[in-house]
Amino acid sequence: MAASRGVVGSEVSDGPGGIMEPDSLSEAYQRLRLAHDLAVAISAASSVDEAFAATLRLFSEAGDWVVAQVWLPDPSGEQLICGPVWYQRQPGFEPFRAASLALHFRPGEPLLGSVWQQGEAKWAEDIDVNVAAFRRTDAAAESGLSAALAVPVCSNRGVIAVLEFLTQSQAPRRSGLRDLIDTAAAQLSSLMEQKLAETLLRRSEERFRAVADTASDSIVSIDATGTITYVNIAGARFFGYAGDNLIGAPVTEIIPERFHGAHRSGLARYLATGEGRLIGKTALVNGRRRDGSEIPVELSLATWQADGSPYFTAIIRDVSERQRMQDELERALAVKREAIARLSELDRLKNTLLDAVSHDLRGPLAAIRAATTVLQRDAEKPGLTSEQRRGYLTRLMASADKMRRLLDDLLDLDRLSARDVSLQRQPTDVGQIARRLVEEHRDALGERAIDLNLESVIAEVDAAAVERIIENLLLNACRHTRDGTALGISALRRDDDVVVICIDDSGPGVPEALHGVIFERFKQAPGSSTTGLGMGLSLVARLAQLHGGRAWVENRPSGGASFRVALPLKAEQGRLP
Repeated sequence: MAASRGVVGSEVSDGPGGIMEPDSLSEAYQRLRLAHDLAVAISAASSVDEAFAATLRLFSEAGDWVVAQVWLPDPSGEQLICGPVWYQRQPGFEPFRAASLALHFRPGEPLLGSVWQQGEAKWAEDIDVNVAAFRRTDAAAESGLSAALAVPVCSNRGVIAVLEFLTQSQAPRRSGLRDLIDTAAAQLSSLMEQKLAETLLRRSEERFRAVADTASDSIVSIDATGTITYVNIAGARFFGYAGDNLIGAPVTEIIPERFHGAHRSGLARYLATGEGRLIGKTALVNGRRRDGSEIPVELSLATWQADGSPYFTAIIRDVSERQRMQDELERALAVKREAIARLSELDRLKNTLLDAVSHDLRGPLAAIRAATTVLQRDAEKPGLTSEQRRGYLTRLMASADKMRRLLDDLLDLDRLSARDVSLQRQPTDVGQIARRLVEEHRDALGERAIDLNLESVIAEVDAAAVERIIENLLLNACRHTRDGTALGISALRRDDDVVVICIDDSGPGVPEALHGVIFERFKQAPGSSTTGLGMGLSLVARLAQLHGGRAWVENRPSGGASFRVALPLKAEQGRLP
């Protein structure tokens, strides 16, 4: 077996979930009984799936197996996938089943791929030993599964299926299991081969009946040379031909030219190997009419024998209207999904805006009300000193300024979103603006240690917009740092005629996952203890873009964040990369 948890070598080792008692007579009786039950159940099955289902049940009931499932080669024959038939002794193994459906095995891969390739039954005595081999350890552990057995179902063409059985027990090794498995697998292989042949024959007969009974769809038959031997009236009319004009013509007459090579190679492959990708299947393809136009069709293809030679019959249905409606439906659904997503985003933004605005307005309004109440009482009955009155007036001014900035941010964001903003560019000293704003915001900066590196950089910018950029970056740094921490503020000219404004703080920094979205509207770092709408950085980014520049954030190696804005010195430089 190929490395499925605790599996060593290619021999079947006796292990948990044994099917027989140690007594040799009991083993012989059990073997004969199981072989008989398998033969009866598989012979009575009306389909391959029914035969597999009966096999899983009988094997499981004969031993300690609580879960069993069928693995089948996929249509390409290149990998083994979990088939639709499975068995569980009692409910509760659905997670393990789901984990199996998500996997596939290539020839030689442990455990199932090895059984598929070598055609020998194998099992893993402890599926927790080799996690990489079994690949479903977590799901198995959740279901309490401890050991697995894989049994190949063989035919003259090789292994046609692999049956997997799993147990929750840790039974000791038992003798005789190898012989029983070999006997049962041989019996099963023989019966399954017969059942597969019967199923194929029955399907072939059903297809021929469908051909004979169907008259509204196009029906076309060809021989082994690809020559059309029959076409019904609906088919001739559909492809634009009269009467029997298509009889004797190559089938490539009704196949678009770009598919001629694929048709010829497919026909040659079937004649050489008996294998065809479209035989017994329904596929959406394009047909070609007499005028050269193409039309989508649904093709159902069957093959049959006459006088020892193969023939092929196709039932062809026009699906152009169905495809048109499907395309329209998909477009409508896409528009609907987009509208729903847009409405959901607008609703989220509305709620975020209302929550933040109500919070940010209540704070300044409460401060204004408190200060005016004290000043009103003092006017009626003086008791405050001049310094105290100035303090209350300063608080009133600060609260009013905070409300003004909030309203300005909202109005600016709205104008920027509506593209109702035009820049008034003029030569401006960016370093001088930064130096002035630092002085004006001394109260907000508090006891922070300010490190200035401001060059006199003249740029053709909108002075008011650059002032908003620097002011918002300063206030953002103040909100996310404590008094006494360091704050670096620089405005430097780069060699490529770009001025870079940089605010370095000593705060918690910005998670890498948020670097690309921190400048979006109403976006704040998760767990942030600061208040605010999350509009300041969005305004920074939009005003920078309006200048042809950009804004970004980096985490400093020593801790904290570095918010940066690059602006071109000249208006004609265009947008920065």
